[in-house]
Amino acid sequence: MGNAGDARQRFALAGLAEAIVETLDQPLLILTSNLTVADVNSAYCQTFGVTAEETRGQPIYRLGNSQWDIPELRRLLEQVLPERTMVKGYRIEHKFPNIGRRVMILNARRLTDDDGRPELILLTVSDRTEAEQARFELEGHREFLEKLIDSVREGLLVLGWDLKVVRANQTFYDLFQVSPAHTEGRLVYELGNRQWDIPKLRELLEDVLPDNNAFDDVEVEHDFETIGRRIMLLNGRRLDHLDLILLAIRDVTEQRRMEAQQQTLMGELHHRVKNALSSVNALANRSLDESQSLDEFRDRFAIRLGSLSRTQDLLMRAPEHDVLMAEVLRLELGAQGGHEGENFHLAGPDVAMSREATQAFAMAIHELTTNAVKHGAWASPEGRVNVTWTARAGEGDVTHVSFRWRESCVDIDTAPAREGYGSRVLEGVFSHSLDGAAELTLHPDGAEFAAEFKLRA
Repeated sequence: MGNAGDARQRFALAGLAEAIVETLDQPLLILTSNLTVADVNSAYCQTFGVTAEETRGQPIYRLGNSQWDIPELRRLLEQVLPERTMVKGYRIEHKFPNIGRRVMILNARRLTDDDGRPELILLTVSDRTEAEQARFELEGHREFLEKLIDSVREGLLVLGWDLKVVRANQTFYDLFQVSPAHTEGRLVYELGNRQWDIPKLRELLEDVLPDNNAFDDVEVEHDFETIGRRIMLLNGRRLDHLDLILLAIRDVTEQRRMEAQQQTLMGELHHRVKNALSSVNALANRSLDESQSLDEFRDRFAIRLGSLSRTQDLLMRAPEHDVLMAEVLRLELGAQGGHEGENFHLAGPDVAMSREATQAFAMAIHELTTNAVKHGAWASPEGRVNVTWTARAGEGDVTHVSFRWRESCVDIDTAPAREGYGSRVLEGVFSHSLDGAAELTLHPDGAEFAAEFKLRA
């Protein structure tokens, strides 16, 4: 009865062992001490596309037309396992002709008899090919996303739903002059000694984003301790499946400054064009009043328009600073054939003139020069023009200028039949446009024009 009971017990245990083997979802090989396959489970057959019958009794290295003759497997079974009872996590990578490249993790256990002699080897094979491929792809996606985030030219913060910084890109660090050590893991409002505790940002993250999942191009202006006042456009997205928030920050401070500057320039351009058109209109009316015929009007108007054009060119060449009085004099005198040091001389300090003063002064000098050519010093080869001026500072930003134009070496009529030398133009320019007074005196040897006027910075 004892022997029968033991037999039944061994039979039950054998059945239990077989059931356990078949229940395993991992491929299992049972090897004899000489590395011949004693048995396999169904998971092995399904994974490697074989049957139990064609596998049992085969040396392991001959399985599948010797596909299992793998150097790493030989090392495990012939070198590593004999020194141990169990080996876990042994990685093998091999390309099978039928099923392609596989990555396998092997666990091996050596079973011995009562005398310690090896009887069987249990060898489980876990196919990790897809898992490793998925991990590789995940790492690739992670690297791609990291490089993508760093390539974005806008500052980018990745926040958790607790509003703590998970990650920031390099643009953010450069733009706001902070480091990863003082950024990652911190509440966004605490960044940079709480410089990011901005009421508008709190409203966007805590009120707008939870209800709308996104916000776009919200302009926020804020003073930062380290980088000063910045104007930013904020864009936010809530990633529900990842429990993350993306906050993109575009610094538009310089853009807004340039837009404001452009608007100012457009306003100034409008003002200049309006002034230029007013000047053209005045020139036309003045030329018409002084002309006896259409041809005379055309000639007078063309000459004066040329002077106005030269003045505009001078102003365009010096858009960022005022024009010097000497520059206007040389321009007009040179345009009428003057040569400094020969038929005209200039003497005076540097006096800067605004755009409006330059236009008015140039108009007056044009009238003086034109009359010198027609009726005065330059109507004779011997005639000369000597121009001098002085300047003194007044109250505030006012400069008082004393100006003298003296022609010589020419005989003129000291009592002309009608008002000449553009005296009405000169009087209007210096009394109205330049807030001063002027006087024209005719000497027998040439005209003298003196003016006192004010220039404002």
